Amino acid sequence: MRDDMFKVIVERPRWGASHAASPKLKRMPHTGAPHIGLKRHARIGAPYTKSLNENLAPLVRYLRRQRGRRWDAVFSEICAKLDTGSTVKMHVREHIEDFVLTRISIGRYGEWMFEGQVLGRGGQWFRRRELFVDPRDRVLKDMAVLEAMLASGMINDQGGAQ
Repeated sequence: MRDDMFKVIVERPRWGASHAASPKLKRMPHTGAPHIGLKRHARIGAPYTKSLNENLAPLVRYLRRQRGRRWDAVFSEICAKLDTGSTVKMHVREHIEDFVLTRISIGRYGEWMFEGQVLGRGGQWFRRRELFVDPRDRVLKDMAVLEAMLASGMINDQGGAQ
């Protein structure tokens, strides 16, 4: 992982900074409401809020290039560059689960599960991710591999991985 990955991901202007209105009470359009709560005052006086604007494309590219490696090694590299000492770095680390399905477990009967639901059953909805961690060998793999295994019946509800 790049040494400057944190700077590449985070150093981007925040949204909303250029057109945020002043939330001063004297400039409030509603003169009939001089005594209102702080949250309501801020919402009325400054309708444009600032928000974070991460550039997560470098992190996604890094994760894609790591296919075929053990997840423990990949995650330890990420943790070395994005430590928990900074709130922003911790926030970027939380975005990893937006791209990698990391918490697949093997159930009592050998079925693959994610958050208590058996993978591959109809009627389920999981947020689309590009990569997953194979619970058998802890290797980072493409989601197409998991989808092919589920479609072919290599992982079933009763017998597990065949």
